[in-house]
Amino acid sequence: MNGRVVLSGSLDFVGLAELLQQLGGSTSSGVLKLVSEYAECPGYIYLKNGDPVDAEYGSVTGMEAFNSFFGWQQAEFEFINEDVARQRVIKKGRMELILDGLRMVDEGQIPKVGPGDSGQGKSGTGNPELPVIRGPVVDYVYVVDEETFSDGREIVTQDKFGNWFWVILDGIVEVVRILPEGRAPIIRLTEGAYIGSIVSFLREGNVRSASIFAVGKVHLGVLESEMIAREYSTLSELFQSTLVSIDKRMRQITDVCARFVIDPSCMENKSPSGELVTGSGRDEDRVCQITTGEAFVFIRTKIGYIHLVTLGPGDIIGRIPFLNTAHEPYSAEVYASEEFTARSVDPGEVEREYDQLSGTFKHMIQNMTNAISVTTGRVFDLAKKAKRDRGS
Repeated sequence: MNGRVVLSGSLDFVGLAELLQQLGGSTSSGVLKLVSEYAECPGYIYLKNGDPVDAEYGSVTGMEAFNSFFGWQQAEFEFINEDVARQRVIKKGRMELILDGLRMVDEGQIPKVGPGDSGQGKSGTGNPELPVIRGPVVDYVYVVDEETFSDGREIVTQDKFGNWFWVILDGIVEVVRILPEGRAPIIRLTEGAYIGSIVSFLREGNVRSASIFAVGKVHLGVLESEMIAREYSTLSELFQSTLVSIDKRMRQITDVCARFVIDPSCMENKSPSGELVTGSGRDEDRVCQITTGEAFVFIRTKIGYIHLVTLGPGDIIGRIPFLNTAHEPYSAEVYASEEFTARSVDPGEVEREYDQLSGTFKHMIQNMTNAISVTTGRVFDLAKKAKRDRGS
């Protein structure tokens, strides 16, 4: 290793999940080295632009090595900033990997390495049932004002118009979907995460899709919306369509999760129909834009298939490297209606345009895809709970 150590500490202070979120938010490239007195040798996680691409523990590599580190309850870490030449053998997105690792520890699939249960993997927010999204270090160039909200105060009201973007400077907020049957908490956001959707503000009349409440005292930065709008206006039609499609997924998966939070028994095994377009690792490099018909995104859970999202003309399906939604092609399957047609999209073209964006705009996009990934993970957890409650 020829790089320099830019970050070090203990997993007792910052858990592996939070550490990976921080490195991901800053799009760091390098090697995360883990050392534990309870492990036979050091462990290594290799990151490119914030995403784990490979891992190593002794003779074990790839996903098996990566997942095992979530069981390390006591370890020291250091991050060496350097170019990484490793081939990408870990293909899932960062948030999906984190959620899978925490889930496998919880289910006993990953052995714990250490003196006892030190709380590794817990969010530290006071509500272990709700996953937490953390963002990168805030770029104050876009912050034009600051606001403080007291515990329990409603920051955003569902179905109301609102023209503010915020970034969380300090504290925690809870995203809640309000249904006729009751109040459904979805996820929590903390430092560096964004409140508000780029697409809903600029293209859909800025009607809020959920309510957001302060958990304790919360300090927010108000973002310069005109700067964001100007940058959005420079994007190609394809890139704008991609963001609209991602926003559509976020809204639909939030609705699905909210219904299951209110009534887990409503989870029914809805077998997919139509032709399998992509999923389960099939055609993993294929990306296309729907021209006619519909596509249905399903995940397979412990209680069977769950329908997550319905996509239509203009929407994007397939894996674009920087859009880690925890959907197709690795964790979900896409089925097409009879009238379905689509045109091929070059993911490299979209990624090159993404690379030219400002850091803040990139972070907003990652915030959207992280929300999709984490909310999808919550649906998995609710399905597991529903199966357990049924006693099967």
